[in-house]
Amino acid sequence: MGCGTISFSEKPDAAINTAPFSRGVNFSQWFETFNAQEIQFTRYSEQDFINVKSMGADVIRLPIRMHSMTGGAPNYSLDPLLLKFLDAAVGWAEKHRLFIIIDNHSFDPAAPTDDNIDGILLKVWAQIAQRYKDRSKYVVYEVLNEPHGISDERWGEIQRMAIDTIRKNDPTHAIIVGGTDYNSINKLSALPEYSDPNLIYTFHFYDPHVFTHQGASWGNPSLASLAGVPFPANNMRMPKTPDALKGTWVEGALQNYKNEAAFLTLAASLDKAVAFSRERNAPVFCGEFGVYMIQSPPKDRIIWYELIAGMLSRRRIARASWDYFGDFGIFNNQAGKDFRTDVNVVLVRAMGFIPPPQRKVKK
Repeated sequence: MGCGTISFSEKPDAAINTAPFSRGVNFSQWFETFNAQEIQFTRYSEQDFINVKSMGADVIRLPIRMHSMTGGAPNYSLDPLLLKFLDAAVGWAEKHRLFIIIDNHSFDPAAPTDDNIDGILLKVWAQIAQRYKDRSKYVVYEVLNEPHGISDERWGEIQRMAIDTIRKNDPTHAIIVGGTDYNSINKLSALPEYSDPNLIYTFHFYDPHVFTHQGASWGNPSLASLAGVPFPANNMRMPKTPDALKGTWVEGALQNYKNEAAFLTLAASLDKAVAFSRERNAPVFCGEFGVYMIQSPPKDRIIWYELIAGMLSRRRIARASWDYFGDFGIFNNQAGKDFRTDVNVVLVRAMGFIPPPQRKVKK
């Protein structure tokens, strides 16, 4: 594989059992509001589904802050407005033969997953599964995005209950399940051996983190002061550790960056998902991967996408990039929205998609 001035070739083992879809994107910042009335439904349209399809995508992951859109205890009834909007999105996906992952993105990166989250989780999934049980095969359920701060044992138990709840209402549609530590690839093997034959196991991939999240303010600690971390590793271009990050895990990661960013290190990490797939005879899915564009070197960002998308493809691991619009998106900047004038063509091609023809904008 060629990545600009570098090359990396491999012939890895592949996942045994592949998902029914292969590559797609996350439609973020749409259903991720704190109530249904805040959803800006016109942020996306049917045309965006058409556009994604034209790039060669076959799946859309739709993050939804479901737990914020209920009437509260004890029934946790989902807001009818959310369901109205979701019906439309599902309809567009089915019309254009795109798989749509209904992703329960009830998620706060700074707060641990509640040990008693099953109280709302099961009520919400009973409603969703009952509503979409008779829809086409293109509908897929994802139990919960990035559980964290909860034990593997407790999460495994809760997720089993969620699977059972969905199956009581919908015996047929695929269900996506994942491990703790923010859907870490290292936590796949900690998952119980669920008996359901129609599960897809997910992980998220943002390695090396100091490259993919440089400039990001929402982590602990904030990486807002970090910029210019290269990919691949290059000692001549490495930035100094910002004062605000000295003494944190980030300083150690920067010191060890040559190893963390090594292609063989990244390949070995993805091979864990392949080994899991072969052991469980089950499909695996990289539900998120991407690079925050604000402070990452643009050319290096493209190299990373080409490398990781290629590694996933060769391993027959389905993938959905984070995201479409936004700070990790496929446009030339985070405000980009015009599919015919503002798509980052080189990036889209590096991701393994077919870039759309671009019109020149008259100035």
